[in-house]
Amino acid sequence: MILPTIDVVGLGLNAIDTICVGSRFPRPNIKNRLSNVRLEPGGMVATALTTCRRLGLSARYIGSVGSDDWGRAQLASLRAENLDLRFVRTVEGATSQMAVIILEDGVGERTILWHRDPKLTFPVEELHREMIVDAKILHLDGCDAAAALQAARWAREAGIPVVIDIDQFHDETTDDLLRSVDYLIAAEDFSAQSVGITEPEEAVRALEAKYGCPVTGITLGAHGAIFSDRGKILRSSAFKVPVVDTTGAGDVFRGAFIYGLLQEWALPDLIRFSHATAGMKCTQLGARRGIPTIAQVRDFLEQAQEAQ
Repeated sequence: MILPTIDVVGLGLNAIDTICVGSRFPRPNIKNRLSNVRLEPGGMVATALTTCRRLGLSARYIGSVGSDDWGRAQLASLRAENLDLRFVRTVEGATSQMAVIILEDGVGERTILWHRDPKLTFPVEELHREMIVDAKILHLDGCDAAAALQAARWAREAGIPVVIDIDQFHDETTDDLLRSVDYLIAAEDFSAQSVGITEPEEAVRALEAKYGCPVTGITLGAHGAIFSDRGKILRSSAFKVPVVDTTGAGDVFRGAFIYGLLQEWALPDLIRFSHATAGMKCTQLGARRGIPTIAQVRDFLEQAQEAQ
């Protein structure tokens, strides 16, 4: 099979989020009235690829959905963004991945409760080299680790950079997977699991030493991010925005980061662009609703520059 060249291919999670907005975070044994409830599409790789599409890149998603209304809604949301979905599996009898997101109104921080049917695991035997090697970048989230590891190895053999968004250990292959990527961007809590360190600079250096990735980063939410570029530490600040919902902000950051890589921007510039894109997303409810276009990000950055 010969496939057309595509900017980015991603293998990993999609989800349907039930976002519950209340006046305060619930405590045990009380009842809280919700001010808003919304069903929104999300998932780490699916949201990052949606970001790539909004910014103007072509993108292919590889993953699984269940044969249910949530799965159909997820596919409809991705089709609306014109992603290549030819390698998405619909698993009969499986429940699509879902999350309940509890959001405190006016704060924007959230807690996520999630469930993934084991039948959604993408079988490594159903992954084929041609799904991966026509892309300019491969993006992973560490889920379906056996298939992700195989995809990373094929990509590296073909000279394709590999980006990973990692927030937890998924199974015993996670360490091997992280040694097979070029750009490791970890969630803030991951370093404690992996290297037992939480102080950001010590943690990013320890992750770099453990996995040997040329560029290693940790996103820190409202506190920005820290990266090590072959040993050189780069600290960056998040933009101040009127935060409504931080759901998906990290996924959007990674999607914008991929866009910057394909523009061959210097690392400080693409990190700043990623912060801007993720910040704009946080001004609306849901993981994807607030993802901006490239023109909107440029306008935002111009206004931020003028305000300095």
